[in-house]
This record gives sequence, structure tokens and C-alpha cells, in this order.
Amino acid sequence: MRAVAPPGGVRLTYVNAWPFEDRGYNDLPDDDTRAAVLDAALARIARMEPDRILIACNTLSILFARTAFSRTSGIPVHGIIDAGADLFDERLHDDFAASIVLTGTKTTIESGVHRARLEARGVDPRRIGAAHCHGLAAAIERDVDGPHVAALIEECAARAFAAAPPGAALFLGLCCTHYGYVGVRLVDAIARRSGRRVRALDPNLRLVGDLLAGGTFFGGQAPAAGAVGGVTVEVLSKVTLSETARAGIARLVEPVSPPTAAALLSYALVPGLF
Repeated sequence: MRAVAPPGGVRLTYVNAWPFEDRGYNDLPDDDTRAAVLDAALARIARMEPDRILIACNTLSILFARTAFSRTSGIPVHGIIDAGADLFDERLHDDFAASIVLTGTKTTIESGVHRARLEARGVDPRRIGAAHCHGLAAAIERDVDGPHVAALIEECAARAFAAAPPGAALFLGLCCTHYGYVGVRLVDAIARRSGRRVRALDPNLRLVGDLLAGGTFFGGQAPAAGAVGGVTVEVLSKVTLSETARAGIARLVEPVSPPTAAALLSYALVPGLF
């Protein structure tokens, strides 16, 4: 059955595409296996008859091109990779004395997609560094305030510092949707090591802004949540989201979007989702 939006508004269904209770996409053996799992998730999402699909995960945005869904579906799909490349390019062209270090999952960083897009736009490759933070996204989901996240932030900061090109200011490209939740902590940890001015660049807001700017929703303007013509939110997940994880993320999301925080706390567990 199709998810029906409120009159004049949007029904936002967040489908957690995490595939297995004990492992995620970056733990699978190769990209073909990862793409096959993503294909199954996208096929299930298509059965909900959405007007569009937003892939808010860098890893899955990269894998999308390898899916059969990308070649056969007529549903518009927006990925966060484009938003990130646009944002990073603009900031680097605004400040020619700055450099950037890209941080993300192992799949995202090893793909080199952000670096390739920046170089294609004329950014000197000597201004671009990259460091993966394997395990950080999963740890954030489990317990954003826990000691494991704190330890991984320090490990990620050390790798980012080692990979950072020289320059005046240092941009920290957050090439994982989850890293925005700990962006300030990452910036502080890298600045402490480097002594440089570090600024995080988070593509999340850019992606939403680009979507709204298209004028498809509300004439390009977001409505007040809960109002007629507003936004309703639901969260579906194939895997169990622990109470600790949901409470931690909801606390960070609530100042931005109370309906989203509430939906996360009351999520629907659907073991056979895809």
C-alpha cells in the first residue's frame, strides 16, 4: 500500500537499510554482494510507491550505480555524494589557502569518488587528503555517548591529522551521514593535534537544501511540522534499534526535528522488511 502524505504535505518514511543484526555493508565481502543487498532494500521501498527516494548514506550512494534498480526504476533518486562534492568544491574555491581531509567509511574512502569529483572540477590533488573511520558509524548508532565512540573519534582524528595536506585552514569533509552527530568532537580532536583552524563540512543540510530548492515540495519552502501541509515521519527497520541507540540519536535530532526524534523512539521493527 502506498504511503499517503498529509494534504499538501509530505510523508517521510525513513527506511533503515542496515541489512543484518551482526554486520553492515562494509562488513560484506565485496561491492557486488553489497549492491545485491541494497537492491533488495530498494525493491521493497519501491513497493511503497514513493514519489522520490533520497539516499542519505555515502556508502549506499556509491553502491547505487551498481544496482539493477538504478537501471530499471523510474523513481527519481537523489544521493548525498553529489551534495558533498558540490559543498566541498565551493568551500575550497572560496578559500584557496585551505586544504581538505575527507573522512568516511572504508567503502566510501577507498572508492575515491569525492576526490575524483573534486579533481575533475579543478581542485589541486595536493589539497586533498582522506582517511577512513571504519566502525565509527556503527558505533554511533549503538551508543553515541559511549566509550567506544570516544575511542574511535580519537583514532579517526589521528588518521585524519596524518592524512591532512598542508595549508592554512583545514576543512573536514564529513563523507558519512552519521559523522555530523560527532562533528564537533572530531573537529576538536583534529585541531588539538594540528594546531590549525578546522571546520567541518556536512553535506546533510546541503542535500536537503538542494531538494527544497528544486521547488517540488511546498514551492521550495519547508512548512512548520505538524501543520496542514506539513511533514509526518515514520521509521522502519529490519534490525533491532536498541533503546540506548534510539535515545542517544533522538536527543541529538530533537532540537532540529521533534517529529523525527519521536518517530525514532517509536520506530517499527519489521524483520522481513527486505
